[in-house]
Amino acid sequence: MSGRIGMAYETEIGEGTTRRGLLSWFLMGVGLVAGYGAGALHFFQYLVPLRRKGRRREMFIGTMEDLPLGTTRTVRDPRGQEIIVARIAENPNEPGKDFRALSTKCPHLGCKVHWEAGAERFRCPCHEGIFDRNGVAVSGPPAQEKKNLIEYDVRVDARTRWVYVMVSEDSPYGA
Repeated sequence: MSGRIGMAYETEIGEGTTRRGLLSWFLMGVGLVAGYGAGALHFFQYLVPLRRKGRRREMFIGTMEDLPLGTTRTVRDPRGQEIIVARIAENPNEPGKDFRALSTKCPHLGCKVHWEAGAERFRCPCHEGIFDRNGVAVSGPPAQEKKNLIEYDVRVDARTRWVYVMVSEDSPYGA
């Protein structure tokens, strides 16, 4: 050794290149690739934003006691779409099956449908479209076009007996 501290680590690899220099260039290259790669990723996300499809969340409707058998409640989801929630049964084993949540928008022309409790059906006043209590078109233009009401999932918390409707955040009409 020539007396310099750290000289043992500066072993010659090739003409003019040391191990420390090679490691330095390698790490600098990795840093540049990572930095420019992250920048490019953010740039492309700005140009073409990624949409999170299928994001759903629960929307509180009320308690089971707030919705007795045969009643309905109309609510709006975060995007402004009206949803009609109807209690169509009383099943103590599966309380989530007691409720039906459907879009109030007729799939034929977009008119607002109404629940007729006595007939246990939904009716569209525009062209007399009739839907059963499950939202299936049974007569009128919607039945001819085989277009049913959009259905939303309903969840009942067994402990609190709160009723929730699962609404989509990415589509104004999707369930």
